[in-house]
Amino acid sequence: MSKKATAKAIPQEILDLVRKEFNASEFVFKSRGTGKWSFIPLLQKALHHFLETSKDELPNYILLYPHGPTEDLLRRAFNLKSPPGATKSLRDLLCLYATHLKLDWNGVIKTYHPEKYASLMDTDKAEHQEPVTPNMERFANQVADLLLEKLSAKEIEVVKKQIMEEKWNTEAAGGLQVEDITIPSFNDPERPEFPPKPFFTPKFPASQTRRINVPGFADVWLKDESTNPGGTHKARMAWEVLIKAKRYQIKEISLISSGSAAVAIQYLFNLFGATTVLKVLVDHRIKPEIKQALVDMGCRVYETDLASKPLTGKEIKELTDNHTGIDITYREILDRYSDNYYDWLSYEILNESPSHCFIPFGTGDLFINIMIIAEREYNNRIYKHDPRFRGNMNVISKCNFYGATSHNENTRLDKLFSYYLPSLKDYNDYLTSLIENARIGSSSGILDVEEEFIDEALNIARSQNIACEPSGIAGLALLLQLRNDVPHDEKILIVNTGLTDYSLKKTGK
Repeated sequence: MSKKATAKAIPQEILDLVRKEFNASEFVFKSRGTGKWSFIPLLQKALHHFLETSKDELPNYILLYPHGPTEDLLRRAFNLKSPPGATKSLRDLLCLYATHLKLDWNGVIKTYHPEKYASLMDTDKAEHQEPVTPNMERFANQVADLLLEKLSAKEIEVVKKQIMEEKWNTEAAGGLQVEDITIPSFNDPERPEFPPKPFFTPKFPASQTRRINVPGFADVWLKDESTNPGGTHKARMAWEVLIKAKRYQIKEISLISSGSAAVAIQYLFNLFGATTVLKVLVDHRIKPEIKQALVDMGCRVYETDLASKPLTGKEIKELTDNHTGIDITYREILDRYSDNYYDWLSYEILNESPSHCFIPFGTGDLFINIMIIAEREYNNRIYKHDPRFRGNMNVISKCNFYGATSHNENTRLDKLFSYYLPSLKDYNDYLTSLIENARIGSSSGILDVEEEFIDEALNIARSQNIACEPSGIAGLALLLQLRNDVPHDEKILIVNTGLTDYSLKKTGK
C-alpha cells in the first residue's frame, strides 16, 4: 500500500515565525542577495547548523536531512516554487527550529493559531503527534520505513551506533583506532587514510591523474583508479566496509556483486585479518571463472536469477543464509550520509576542475557521491570549504558530468549493467534539481553507451598502457560517442575505475 502524501501549504504566519528566528541568527548577516530567493541558501545553512547542534534531540531528522533540507524543498515550503507545500517532517523541523525545540507543527498551531488553522493539524493515525525527545527504537522503525523494509536487530544496532557516535562524521575528530587499523584523520589532506597502512603508503590524491591522447581532443585527462589495491575504485568502498565491519564487530555481510566489489572487500578482509564473513549473491549466469576466483579468495558465493525480480535487503540476506549480520547492497545501512564510500575520491576528481567529466555508472554510488560533494562545496563557498577541496567552484558549477552506463543485458560493460536499480529515478531527479539550481552543467546526465564505441575506447587505452576493463573505461567510450557534442578544446576528465584482479588468493598478499 502506498503512503498517504503529507505535503501541506504552510500559512504565512508560520513562515513569518521561521523567518523571525532566521533573521535573528548569525546566518542572515552573510546574505548578499536581494531577490526573493536570496535567503534560502542561508536558511539551509542555518537548519543544517540547527540539526548538527541538536543531534541527541532529533536523530531522525539527521537521517532525513543530513545536510539540511535542500534549497528546492525550502523554496516549495516558502511558496516560492510550484508545487508549494512541505511534508510533515519538514513542517515539524521548521517549527522546531523557530521555537528552539519547544513546538512542532501541531504544537505551533495549538499555541498560536488554535482556531484559524486547526484544520491543518496532523490528525491521521500514521502522522500522530510524537514527543521530540530522542527515542532510538522509534527512530529505528523510521529508518526501516525509509529503506522500505524492516531492518534486522543487528542492522538497527549498527545504525544506532553510527547516529550516536558523534565523532564519526565530525571535522573536529582527529582520527580513529579500530583494532589494528589506524585512520589518521577524516578529512585532513596532510594525513590521508588511503591506501591504508601498513601495507601501502597513504597519499592524497591516492591515484594518479595524467594527460592522455584522444584523437580530435586537445585537453583530455585520465583519473586512473587501476593502481588501487585490488585494481579498481571499489577498494575505496572496501576500506570503509572493513573499518565499519571491525568497528561494529559485524559477523556477516551480504551483498549483490558482479565481482569487483566482492574482490575488493574480501581482499582487504584477508589483508587485515577481518573475521567478518562476506556472503556474495551473484547472478546464475556469472562466468564460472569469476565465481571460482571469489571462492578461492574466501567469499561464500550464492547464486540466484537476479533478473527475476528486485530484491530487498531482507531477501538478499535470506538467499545468502545470513542470520546474524547485515546487507550492504543498499548501502544506507553502513553509510547514512550517502557520501562516505567515495568522499576522498570525489574530492580528487573535483579538484581537477574539468569542464566535462565522464564517470562509469553501475550502482551509481561514485557518480552520485561526486554530485553530493559538488553541491556541498558549492554551498560551502560562502563559509569554509572542506580542507580536501582545491577546485575552482566557478568551473565545477558549469561542468557537465556524464554517467556512462548500459541497459543492455548483453553489454560488454558487465559491471555497469543491473537488472534492477531502484534508486535510478531518484538519482535522475536529483541531477535535475542540481541542473535547475546551477550547481552543475546543463548537459549533465546518465547516458547509455553504445556498444560500437567500446572497442575504440579500449584500443586508445591499451595504446597508452591504461589498465582497464570495458566497464572501467566506459567514460572514454561515452566521450567518443558524444564527440560531436563536446567542445574539443575544453578540459575533459575521464575516470577509469580500473581492472578487477581476480588472481588475488585467500591470503590477500
